[in-house]
Amino acid sequence: MSEARTRIEDNLGKNEIYAELKEQAETNNRPVSRRNPLGAVAAARSPDAATRTERAAAIRAQDEGLVQGYIHKTWYKPVTVSGVELKLEPLQPGIGTVVHGIDLAKDLDDEMVAFLRALWLERRVIGFREQQHLTPLQMKAFAEKFGEVQARYGEKGHEPNTPSVGHNIDVQDVPEMLTIMADENAPGAAANWHADATWQEKPPMGSILMCRESPAIGGDTCFCDCYAMWQGLSPETREKAEHLTAVHVGAVIHQMDGETPSSVHPVARTHPETGQTTLYVQQGFVKHLHESHGIPEEEERAMLAEMKGQEGRLEYTCRFSWEEGSIAMWDNRAVLHSASADFWPYSRYMERLTILDYDEDRRKPYYRP
Repeated sequence: MSEARTRIEDNLGKNEIYAELKEQAETNNRPVSRRNPLGAVAAARSPDAATRTERAAAIRAQDEGLVQGYIHKTWYKPVTVSGVELKLEPLQPGIGTVVHGIDLAKDLDDEMVAFLRALWLERRVIGFREQQHLTPLQMKAFAEKFGEVQARYGEKGHEPNTPSVGHNIDVQDVPEMLTIMADENAPGAAANWHADATWQEKPPMGSILMCRESPAIGGDTCFCDCYAMWQGLSPETREKAEHLTAVHVGAVIHQMDGETPSSVHPVARTHPETGQTTLYVQQGFVKHLHESHGIPEEEERAMLAEMKGQEGRLEYTCRFSWEEGSIAMWDNRAVLHSASADFWPYSRYMERLTILDYDEDRRKPYYRP
């Protein structure tokens, strides 16, 4: 058993919420609800199964015999930074690059950090492979090269305390780290387009996600370019949106002492480092435009439909596949992301750090054309 798997089992073994979910799943033995995308995909793969265990067994039988290997060519740009030979693999033309050849535990002098930050700003999402040797403390040290690590959802002062498996798993030595997990007994995935914690007044600058365990196939994370989303709006909608704000409302899982957080942000957001405009509206947390604008309900509905219709366009997106030791770091000001809820009954165990801009004047979203 790998060190990562041992730590995962130890964490789950101490988790009362997970134990309760596991007992319910085993007792009820009902398939995952089709209202959950995980359940819908599972039902499509095994439509005749009557129980959870039958469906899980049927899916595992379909996947039996998979072996890990490298069977396709890829294109990359070779560069040398601080004496380290890197291979930059673009995921899509406009967004996403995987950086091969780096060890994030030791190859992070000032020149390398400056290079990675510039690449991150240009490509919105950068990924790394084979970093499973990083401890949580080393991952935090990497994160702090780029921003401030305060709490699991960004700035201190709002730490959700709604009971959940992830909230109740503490990572030793790194209390700021959020665990995101799902398996046969606790199915779940953030399978809607969103930017992290926009329900805060000062949402985080970025997120860094480490995969400790993943299914052989499935469970990818997709990213969508908010610059392209803005450019893809009709001229009329862009002109109106420049003067609008929207209300971002958290989910039940983000409640603190039973209160759901919300914030108001501009619909058009100026990126504080690149100066470009992003569309800062997404289905995950934006519920409506601010009431002060007095926009008729039908017009508001049409505008939001056009804005949210930009989410997930194939031309704007890239897809990052996970394996143990993979890391993705994304610019929360310039992309949306969504998990692919297609991996039940397999396990997916991730650790996330949220980073804030060291420049506090750049934390609150604004629009300055």
